[in-house]
Amino acid sequence: MTADVVKGMVATRFTQAVNIGLVVIVGVWHLGVDSLLVLRGWPVYEPQAAAAGSWLALTVIQTVGSILLLRSVLSARTARRLAAAALVSGIVAAAAYPPGGAIGDVSWAGNTVGWFGVLLLIQRPLWELITLHGVNTAVIVGFLAADGALDQVTVSRLLAMVYTTAGIQLTFAYLARQLNDGAREATAIAAGQAEHLARATADETVHAERRSRYEYLRIRVEPLLRGLAERQLDPGDTVVRQRAAVEAARLRRLFAETDDTPHPLLHELRACADVAERRGVSVTLLSYGDLPDLPASVRRELGEGTLLVLATAATRARVTVVTTPEEVVVSVVADAPPETLVKSPGPLTVSALYDQEENQLWWENRWPVRPAP
Repeated sequence: MTADVVKGMVATRFTQAVNIGLVVIVGVWHLGVDSLLVLRGWPVYEPQAAAAGSWLALTVIQTVGSILLLRSVLSARTARRLAAAALVSGIVAAAAYPPGGAIGDVSWAGNTVGWFGVLLLIQRPLWELITLHGVNTAVIVGFLAADGALDQVTVSRLLAMVYTTAGIQLTFAYLARQLNDGAREATAIAAGQAEHLARATADETVHAERRSRYEYLRIRVEPLLRGLAERQLDPGDTVVRQRAAVEAARLRRLFAETDDTPHPLLHELRACADVAERRGVSVTLLSYGDLPDLPASVRRELGEGTLLVLATAATRARVTVVTTPEEVVVSVVADAPPETLVKSPGPLTVSALYDQEENQLWWENRWPVRPAP
């Protein structure tokens, strides 16, 4: 999993938690507090259908907005339309208040429209929510002015109401936005540290692999090269030439291990076959079945016997790789000398047979894909 995916998952979960809390707050406010206020002021509303209709409309808007928000599919256009519908429902409710009742014991829609704005515009720029509160306050002032109730006391109460309710709602929206930004920043820092650690671990792994390969070559190739350089080994000697062929094949296989190919084992066996073909050996490489992902150490053990046989083959060789659900089998048949037979290390099942009449060597390695029960 990439760092960007991790950051997105953490930020999404944190935002979802904030949204759930907001949905609960708005739901309790409208279905609980508003319902009690509507029932208490029911006798003084005129017409009562306007009060009931606006409450029902706000309930529908709340339900739709909450579902879309929790599913993270609340688009900007839909959020604005629902907020406008909530504002219109609030105006209808205020029209049913008794004269001068735009702020008082029977008024309920003003606070509710503000909370609906927080619910619907939480993901929008903050100025949109401020604009909604401004229009909502202007509507209340308009009704008070129309009723002739806009005196000094009423203005003071209105300012206090706006300061407390709108202040709480805007503060909630601002803090939620800050918390979301803080969560994203913290997640980005943690993801950056994890990425740095993963990169450092990968570098260490590559470095260790290179040292391992260098040590492998130093132990096997260096004595041969030193012997040739110091003239302790005769290049014309058949044994020396076979050793050189084996080490050349090992080098080609090591180089092939770093290549990015769909089937690394076949690629490494092909590299060994190329060395033999350069000596004039006719090599056939066949594969049956879908090879699983094998570690480099396993591929190295599977290919070691084939490498030795190909390096000592005289004129022909056939390499076969068979994959079954239980095991991977690598076998080679070639006109190689019986001295090629060696024991292979590791948990491999090794079989070998030399046909003296045909001057033909058969070698087979088996690697269990699934551990035996």
